[in-house]
Amino acid sequence: MKPIVSIVGRPNVGKSTLFNRILGYHKAITEDHPGVTRDRNYGEFEYAGKGFILVDTGGFEPGKKEEIVALVKEHIYAAMEESSIIIFLLDGKDGLLPQDQEIASILRRYEKPVFYVVNKLESPKREAAISEFYELGVDKLYPLSAAHGTGMGDLLEDLASRVEAEPEEKVEEGLRIALVGRPNTGKSSIANRLLGSERMIVSDQPGTTRDAVDSVLSFREKRFVIIDTAGMRRKGRISMRVEEYSVASAIRSIERADVVNLVIDAQEGIAHQDAGIAHLVTERGKGIALVINKWDLIQGKTHEAEYLEIVREKLPHVDFAPVIFVSALTGKNVMKILDADLQVAKELTRKIATAKLNKTFESYFQRLSLPHAGRKQLKIFYVNQAPTSPPTFILFANFPDSIPEHYKRYLENALRNTFGFKGAPIRLFFRKR
Repeated sequence: MKPIVSIVGRPNVGKSTLFNRILGYHKAITEDHPGVTRDRNYGEFEYAGKGFILVDTGGFEPGKKEEIVALVKEHIYAAMEESSIIIFLLDGKDGLLPQDQEIASILRRYEKPVFYVVNKLESPKREAAISEFYELGVDKLYPLSAAHGTGMGDLLEDLASRVEAEPEEKVEEGLRIALVGRPNTGKSSIANRLLGSERMIVSDQPGTTRDAVDSVLSFREKRFVIIDTAGMRRKGRISMRVEEYSVASAIRSIERADVVNLVIDAQEGIAHQDAGIAHLVTERGKGIALVINKWDLIQGKTHEAEYLEIVREKLPHVDFAPVIFVSALTGKNVMKILDADLQVAKELTRKIATAKLNKTFESYFQRLSLPHAGRKQLKIFYVNQAPTSPPTFILFANFPDSIPEHYKRYLENALRNTFGFKGAPIRLFFRKR
């Protein structure tokens, strides 16, 4: 699995600037997700053939000095819990401050590699003044300017040297399904119901599960591998709001799954982080199902149809996902999750004959004509489905770059209305004939 690298430090030392600089440093960037959670950014980058998940612990809210110190501490503890490597960012312009000393003392409590990086060194004069940072008791400092990109090579080379190349994963045979979602939504309770055993630790304390656990079961003569997403925090350690928990573990589980079940607490409702996770799932081309858990707690107070409207309104980018209302506590409808996942898996690999596909698209063009690009009429001559998952369609056109977004959405919706593809993202690629 890709190592997690977190950037920590005082407010305004340039964490977000360094985050963006690293993600844009190498051409083999895979993802950049600012705002996936309310105040933390996640991205992925590759350097020297090794992949990393990068976390920016930014977004501190303005307040009194004491409040800022408390927030900084919370983010550092959170980062240390989940990270393989820490980048401790210091401000070469401000110099060494008491807050930096306090952060350094926190970092020393953990047996994890820490890279001490001094930022904002845009001039030789400032670079000469970094000697005071050796008071932190470190052997090596990394002077750089995140804004200008100078000094990055040394840091990235040493980061890459500290991790091993990812070994080939031994993949269990079967349909790999993941349970992801915010802490305390009942992911482990659902896993236990599916497995028929108390294999996962269950607690009402957010963050009880600390490592992703794979379990195997058979259902309807099919083999399933269940990935229970790791929780994020050691009990009693972090007081941060649930919405601010990281999604790094969810990213790992999503990457390994075929179908992802986004578990939502029916009482808590849909949060900003749920939308972010759903976006991650579809962007990676994974199948998705929405599991509304703890339905027993609100059943009778609202109807499924009413709740479904709220789900579609708040998660419009996955309005094609099946929605299952379950109760892990009573077991109601839990096994329907596997039925839904089986159906989504079929849709992910569904293939349409080329002749039928082109005839169908012709009817779409007749129903809504392609617009003009300047004085020229846009035309799509031919459609082919690529032999990949999720369903991917190559459309050959005279001016592929001029196809407007609204027409692309029309074609995707028309495909769903005709063929279904429930729970499966659809990808449309436009090429020159």
